[in-house]
Amino acid sequence: MRRFLKPGFGRTVGIVIACVAIAAQLGVIGFGTWAAMNSATVRDALVVGKVAETAHLDDYVSATGMSSAGRFYLFAARPTLHDPNSFDTACPERESGIAVLGCYSEADDTIHLLDITDDTLTTLEPVVAAHEMLHAVWARLDPTERIVVAAEVEASFGTVSDPALLVRLSAFESMTPAQRDPELFAIFGTEAMSVTPALAAVYDRYFDDRMVCVELAASSANVIAEIVSGIESVGNQIVIADSAIRKKLKAFKREGHDLSVDIRAFNANANTKGYYESSSKFEADRRALAKRTQAHDAHLTALNKLIEQYNSLVDQMAVLNAQATSLNQSLGIDASAMETVTD
Repeated sequence: MRRFLKPGFGRTVGIVIACVAIAAQLGVIGFGTWAAMNSATVRDALVVGKVAETAHLDDYVSATGMSSAGRFYLFAARPTLHDPNSFDTACPERESGIAVLGCYSEADDTIHLLDITDDTLTTLEPVVAAHEMLHAVWARLDPTERIVVAAEVEASFGTVSDPALLVRLSAFESMTPAQRDPELFAIFGTEAMSVTPALAAVYDRYFDDRMVCVELAASSANVIAEIVSGIESVGNQIVIADSAIRKKLKAFKREGHDLSVDIRAFNANANTKGYYESSSKFEADRRALAKRTQAHDAHLTALNKLIEQYNSLVDQMAVLNAQATSLNQSLGIDASAMETVTD
C-alpha cells in the first residue's frame, strides 16, 4: 500500500522509521543467535504453522484442557487422524485383544490417531491425543531435565492407589525405569488424579486444567468397564442358569420316567380282575398318581420359566456381544484369538 506523509511531519516520521529499522535489524540478529541455540523449537514452530485441518484437533485441545504449550507440541508432531486401514499402517505394532488408539513415532516425530467412529467412545479420542502429545514432549526434554522428570514419574508410580489404574500399571512393574518412564509420563499426565507436586508442575506447562483430561479418561474407561462388567455378569448368570436347568431337567426326566412306569402299572393292575379288592385302595392309588402328575406338571412349569429366564439372558448377551464387537471394530482390536460367548 502506498503511504503519503503530511507536510511538516516528514522528518519526524523519517526518524521513527529509522528507529524501527534499527530495532528490526537488532531483532533479527538476536533471533538468529537464539535460533542457533534452540533449533528444535524453531523447527517445531515452523511445523506448527503448516499443520492444516485442525478442527478436530482443536476440539481435542479444548476437550482435554490443554494449554497453548500443549497444543503447540501436539501440532509440532504433525498429528494425523486415520481410518482403521491407514492407522494399521501408521501404527503397525498390534497385539490380540489390545486396543491401540494412537502412537508417537520418535523416528520421524509424528503422532498418529485412530478416528474412533463408535459414538459411545468418541470421548476417548481427545485423551489419546493428549497422551501422544506428552510422548512428543518427553522426546523433546533435554537429558538433564528428563532425569529429573523421570525421578518424579517413578515417585508417582509408587503412590498410585486407584484400583483401575493399578491394574493397568501392573504390566510395567517388571520393566526397568528407562523402559517404562516414557509411557508412565504420558499415562500419569492424562489419567492419574494425583502425582508428585513436582511432576504436577511439569504437567501444568501443557495443561490449563489437567483434571478435565483425567475425568474424560475416567468417563471413557467407565463405558468400557460397564460393557465388560455386563458381559461377565450376564455370562456368570448364564452358566448358573444352564447348570440349574441341566440338573432340573435330569430330575424332571427321571421323575417323568418313574411316573410313567407307575401309571402303566396302575392301569395294568386296574385291568387285572381281582387285583383291587376294594374301591378305597383303587381310589387311594389313583389319587396318589394324580397328585404326582400335578407335581410333575408344576415342575415342568418351573423348568419352562427357568428356560425363559435363560433365553432372556442369552438375548442380553447377544446385545452385549454386539456392543463389544462394534467397539472392537471401532477401536481396531484384533479379537480373532479371543474367546467368544455364544448362545
